[in-house]
Amino acid sequence: MIKGYRRLNGLAGAIASAGLALTLIILPELAVAKSSPKSTPNVVLILLDDAGVETVGAYGSEIDTPNIDKLAEEGVLFKNGHATPVCTPSRTRMLTGTHNFRHYTNFMTLDPSAFTVSEFMQKQGYETLVAGKWQLLGTMRDKILKGSRPADAGFMESFVWQVEPLQKGMRYWGPTFEENGRLTRFCNDEFGPDLTNDYTLDFIQRRKDRPFFILYSMLLPHDDLRLEMSKWVRTPDSMQAVSTQERFHGMMAYADKLIGNIVSAIDDEGLTENTIIWLLGDNGTHPDIVTRMGNEFIRGGKWTTTDSGTHVPFIIKWPAKIAAGQQLNSLVEIMDVFPTLASALGRAVPAGLDGKNLLPLMIGEVDEVRDAIFMHYAPRQSPSAPPWVHTRFIFDKEYKLYHDGRFYDLKANPNETPTYFYRDRKAAFIAFKKLFELMQDIDDPALPAITSPLDSYERPEALQLNEPARCGDRQPET
Repeated sequence: MIKGYRRLNGLAGAIASAGLALTLIILPELAVAKSSPKSTPNVVLILLDDAGVETVGAYGSEIDTPNIDKLAEEGVLFKNGHATPVCTPSRTRMLTGTHNFRHYTNFMTLDPSAFTVSEFMQKQGYETLVAGKWQLLGTMRDKILKGSRPADAGFMESFVWQVEPLQKGMRYWGPTFEENGRLTRFCNDEFGPDLTNDYTLDFIQRRKDRPFFILYSMLLPHDDLRLEMSKWVRTPDSMQAVSTQERFHGMMAYADKLIGNIVSAIDDEGLTENTIIWLLGDNGTHPDIVTRMGNEFIRGGKWTTTDSGTHVPFIIKWPAKIAAGQQLNSLVEIMDVFPTLASALGRAVPAGLDGKNLLPLMIGEVDEVRDAIFMHYAPRQSPSAPPWVHTRFIFDKEYKLYHDGRFYDLKANPNETPTYFYRDRKAAFIAFKKLFELMQDIDDPALPAITSPLDSYERPEALQLNEPARCGDRQPET
């Protein structure tokens, strides 16, 4: 029995299942392949929300993350894993396996015409779930082209926060979730990350006899601007935390605990050997947070295109195919999820993907799958967004080039300060030429102009959600 929420069951669940089956019959393009649970791996994709590499112990953080560290010990830790500097472009990049300029229409929006890795997995006969943060249906209800609901993107089940962008409700204490299309406001003493963890654990137990694909889109350790006092919350395990740093450390520790629950459930069901667990971050840490990493203090770089904005945890465990204990310095990024999983299933990588298959790296066939990482970074603004800068840039392990000519030696100047110092000017010139030519080969369009998001926008009323009767007189956590 899953605590903290009432999931669909009985007749309602049967109707939902029948509806899905009818959909698959009526639409031949969605017909699924039969897959044997013994021959195809389960996949659990864990996405931390706003956590750079400096927040994970396995990368040298002061924050204790034993469960994530164990994943690294039993799998592959990529030292050079990257995402875009903000959540939505990374999430759509991950789901589609393509550069943002090919599919990205607006912030908090997944183009409904885009073909996603979750749709691909569903077509291969996988049971599919997304639990946690969604935020991909659009920013301005009825004012722009709608984005995607979880079902549109190939998820058979969903238990998610913020589908409709203006749903009134928290993600942490007293949260609001949409469960398979049904919206519920939970009690003030219920903690959102616990609810999404419980739903995921229940899904694993229910679907263990079939191959499954789970996007565990964690709520933690993102801040919550809707809080009246501090935007950094106390978790059930850190109720005495006071300062921003104490609260953030507690949030990361709780995220690690919840990840441990997922791994334990996989172990308990005897699924460890042939389950891919892939942990990564969607962007760097919030700038409020400064974390000691070895001998350095790293300020979070979310929203910025510096290394601290893009450098994220990137860990993959698959005991059946991948040797444990590897630490690789290869350039990899969030766009590589789709092609890698397609290859892991023994399927041809779909045409048109820009990401790279990472399996050859992990089994030792090659040292690199790319020369550099390119980003067309145009997140576009929303009414609550900070003033992001639209830019194009490309980088390898040592140098970064922007479309406007800014060129940095990342080893000498990782924070990209205006002082243009190069350790070796000849090597820098060679690197500049290489990156310039690679950027020239990208067929992306011109960057969009930055306009005020408020010029033609009238904010509609947020959805009003009544407190469920079962809460009684229970008081909120503080």
